[in-house]
Amino acid sequence: MKVENKTKKTVTSALFYVLYIALAVVFLAPLLFLFVSSVKSETQLVSDMATLKAFIPYGNLTLENYVAVFEKLDFLHYFRNSAVNAIIQVFVGMFINGMMGYALGMLEFRGQKLLVSLMIALTIIPTEAVIINRFMVAFNLGIINTIWALAIPNLATPMYVFLFYQHFRGMPKDLLEAAIIDGAGDLQILLRIILPISLPFTMTFLLFYAVERWNEWWNAYLYINEKSLYPLQIYLREVLINMNNQLSLMAQITSGKKIPAQSVQMGTIVITALPILCVYPFVQKYFVKGVMIGSIKE
Repeated sequence: MKVENKTKKTVTSALFYVLYIALAVVFLAPLLFLFVSSVKSETQLVSDMATLKAFIPYGNLTLENYVAVFEKLDFLHYFRNSAVNAIIQVFVGMFINGMMGYALGMLEFRGQKLLVSLMIALTIIPTEAVIINRFMVAFNLGIINTIWALAIPNLATPMYVFLFYQHFRGMPKDLLEAAIIDGAGDLQILLRIILPISLPFTMTFLLFYAVERWNEWWNAYLYINEKSLYPLQIYLREVLINMNNQLSLMAQITSGKKIPAQSVQMGTIVITALPILCVYPFVQKYFVKGVMIGSIKE
């Protein structure tokens, strides 16, 4: 009986490992395809398309496609726009959403339940329903065609405030009372006590928020008319649509050498995704803990 149970567990574990490996292949295959395609020549890329060879790095591999991204295209300028925008929104957004969640979840004041109800109601209102209102606010603030037009409308989000509220509501009130007795103010309690001991949740929030802000393009279409202020995602769209025309013009300007359009497109996508791919391994352990918070109630 014991032998049968052990064999059953071994077979089950093996099946799960096979499933995990299959899922890993499914998720990693597009990334592998992008990277391998970005270091191939145009002819080799086209001939290998729709075959397994598209996933295999072989032949005359080159990094000239990445050189073209930085030298022939104004990539770094738009990369900087997105990086500055993401950093401002992530850290300022965490502070503002955290303060609102702290006030609603840990403090007691008149009208608290009404504010919580309004916050929950706002989470079910689609963004499309308030586009005109947001634009009028940005217009009246005079921030149209500035980087602040991308940051300010998204600094406080009902869904993230609700997540902070849910997390802080489950924390012991004795912790708050002890800090108040020691003379700490609400800002000190939030920054020096609550957020540090909520590191898994905070890092999970930072990861979600950073990915959302890095991939943002819709607000730029609404608030930005000057091309020099575009984030990287809008520039990436233009590169993917108009790459052939841009590189043909570049080839005429520079020595007439043909620049592989599709390979440069792949290289541009790889570099665009690289920041998030580099950040995720460092916050992955916090991410696993953060998503488990609140999943089990005693």
